[in-house]
Amino acid sequence: MKNYLYILIGSILLSACGSVRNSVANTPQDITLLTAIKKLNKKPSNVEVQNSLTDLYNNAVKQHLDNIDVYQTMTEPDKWTKIVNEYNALEYLGSVISASSTALNLIKPQSFYAETQVARQNGASDYYDLGTQYLDHNDKESSKNAYYAFKKSTEFVPAYKDAKRQMDKAYQSSILNVVINPVTDNSSYYSSLGWNRFGNSFNNDYLQLSLVKDLGGDYNQNQPARFYTDRDAQRARVNVDWIVDLTWINFDVPQPYTQQSNRNVSKQIEIGRDTANKPVYQTVSATLRVTRKYFTATGDLECRITDAFTRNNIDLNRYSSKFDWQQEYGTYSGDSRALGSAELSIINNRNFQVPRKEDILNELYQNIYPQVKNNIYNAVRW
Repeated sequence: MKNYLYILIGSILLSACGSVRNSVANTPQDITLLTAIKKLNKKPSNVEVQNSLTDLYNNAVKQHLDNIDVYQTMTEPDKWTKIVNEYNALEYLGSVISASSTALNLIKPQSFYAETQVARQNGASDYYDLGTQYLDHNDKESSKNAYYAFKKSTEFVPAYKDAKRQMDKAYQSSILNVVINPVTDNSSYYSSLGWNRFGNSFNNDYLQLSLVKDLGGDYNQNQPARFYTDRDAQRARVNVDWIVDLTWINFDVPQPYTQQSNRNVSKQIEIGRDTANKPVYQTVSATLRVTRKYFTATGDLECRITDAFTRNNIDLNRYSSKFDWQQEYGTYSGDSRALGSAELSIINNRNFQVPRKEDILNELYQNIYPQVKNNIYNAVRW
């Protein structure tokens, strides 16, 4: 009969307990108890709910204590998060009962404050010890894990020992020294131009320096990494952790295509006034002969991040880039008064020239530069 009553209460009031499901108390026993209290607050004289309340509370408490007993058998430090959550749920149930004068007359809720504090101390201690063990490994990944362990310790007890100082120590130990090498090329196109021999604006330090600068250089405060050019790293005798290689894999820079076309234009212009002083118009026309040169250049850039010690790949991505170029110039025949600003711009184009190959490569690179930068940024962040 009692089981039937608990089910009945839970089902009748299920619609009223949506917020309960989002609270720390969210077991079926919790929901049934809290919905019963809510119903009792609306109708304190409900004898059926009054008679069931003590058993509902005891069942909810027992469930949480049973969960705690299970968690106590675990060996991982995260068991303390589960245990503290269970105690928080018990404390929450007690606060709901204490806020209801009707329920408080029927139940005297237990306090689990002391047990919660003990669990918090134990959690802080276990995570602190774990952080210390990670620091002893003396490598970047372990230092990162140590940082999180000490941070977790302070979440249990904010001022636990010197956990915050250890967090800073672990963070500093986890900082990666990343070298970004100059952009290189493995395609036949690049070397066929003889640029490696004579040098060019594309193959200078600008692109390499831009990445180092935009990622924060060696004074970066936003992420656990310092960035260097290969020469700066050698000069400063930096112990390099990661190496970033940027390599052009494919190029396609075709010769410009030529397209010629004629365009007829006309316009009505005022040539005078009639006897009634109304404007008199004349239609004038011209033929525009347009020469259009255009091409689409494409390229694929590979960004490879490797471990400087093991030479293992940490991250590998390929980015495709496209650069569309065109220019128009022309001549005309007919009445120049028929020409608009667009036509005059084409006719007056005296600066027509095909981009240099290195300028094309710069355009291709700049198109994918944000992706390359973000890729490196995301690889070092945690």
